[in-house]
Amino acid sequence: MSVLPLELLLLIFDEAPVQTLTSLSLCSHQIRILVFPLRYRHAVFKNNKELSQFRSRVISEANGATLIDELCVADHVRHLEFGGGSDVEYDGDELELLALTLQHMKALRGLTWSALLPENRTIFSAVGTACKNLQNFSLQIEQYFDGDDDHYTSTLFGFKGLTRIEISADLFLDSGKLPSSMADMIRASPNLVTLDLSLSIYGVPRPKWDIDTLFQSIDIAPTTLRLRKAADLDLHAFTDSTKPAPFRSFLLSHHDKITSLALPAPQEDFAHGPPSLNLPPDTLPLLREFEGTIYWCSQLSKLQVASKLESLTVLSDRSLFEDGKCDMFLEALRAFSSLKVLSIFDRETILCAEDLKAIVDNAPHLESLTCALDTDETADTVGSQLSCLNLRVLAAHSPITVSEEFVRTLATYCASLVTVEDLYLRDYGLCWVTTIFRKEGDIELEVLETQTF
Repeated sequence: MSVLPLELLLLIFDEAPVQTLTSLSLCSHQIRILVFPLRYRHAVFKNNKELSQFRSRVISEANGATLIDELCVADHVRHLEFGGGSDVEYDGDELELLALTLQHMKALRGLTWSALLPENRTIFSAVGTACKNLQNFSLQIEQYFDGDDDHYTSTLFGFKGLTRIEISADLFLDSGKLPSSMADMIRASPNLVTLDLSLSIYGVPRPKWDIDTLFQSIDIAPTTLRLRKAADLDLHAFTDSTKPAPFRSFLLSHHDKITSLALPAPQEDFAHGPPSLNLPPDTLPLLREFEGTIYWCSQLSKLQVASKLESLTVLSDRSLFEDGKCDMFLEALRAFSSLKVLSIFDRETILCAEDLKAIVDNAPHLESLTCALDTDETADTVGSQLSCLNLRVLAAHSPITVSEEFVRTLATYCASLVTVEDLYLRDYGLCWVTTIFRKEGDIELEVLETQTF
């Protein structure tokens, strides 16, 4: 403590995970005071017990029972996260008691909910009422709820003035339109920086929600725009420059702000979509990350920004290396000459050594590759194809055995490789991350099992 200046210590502590901060707080009274605000700025709960303990402490401190030099947890909480996934349902009484403590959390800026939605939703309206400076709202749930129930959704989406909205959920929708309260929340957030809607729809006449309907009356200029899953975009209306559809008008008005974009699969098959989107060649000049189907990738490759794209996520319901699609995919890769990160999330695209070679030849600057590897391929055949890349991260979401021996062999071929991830069971909440350490010519591995939700 006497050697390093206070400012440097705070910078170091600011990068440390909560577990490390908890350990550091045991070193001395002075360090405990320094790390206290950092330990509680992001309050995460994974069950009712953790919620109850947090709520009890906030109440006791509000009544004067502070443990450390009058430092109060509530003064430093910037983000509340209700985690645990679909296996956790938070007690309604506990949530009501927590709602009463929100008035003490003056610094609260964010709310994340990734557990079962409670029957009593007053916690959402309480956050909106008590926390006037809320900026971030994230809803990540794996359950259906009635999107046509205005009373329900108005409580859930009653926030205003947000800068970040992330919603991943499943909705029952008979109307085919998103809840009006969700659109109102977006409309009431003119300074929105991130809009991420990953919505699955169950209902009639079709499980889609219309992008043009949403953007009819919304005027925002986000830098990150992601419209996934059941989002529906009429390509023929989008390409009509004589009578611009709402989303086309929005995109052309704010395209120069967008750095990250995800677009849904078009209704038309990749071979039958409009040959051109009729976009000006200088559209999306700041775009660096893109997610979409082969059709979107092909259209994006025709823009001037193609040579500046750094990260690409390809979505497909059929193998990328089947007739017709392969040429379109590789041609797009060649246009993305600065591409460093490539992710192929498609169970049907299983890459063999020959496919890996095609990718390497057309994207020679890749540093990160996520894909499904053919189970017939060995670490030697995979490593030999990737050896000419400056590859740092390889992630596999296929049943190929990513053993320590497999990783060690890969590391001998790929001198820059730092991390190998096994994502095969990611949908079940598990993945394995192997970190490679090179010391005096020897290769050491550290395997970590992590939960994805």
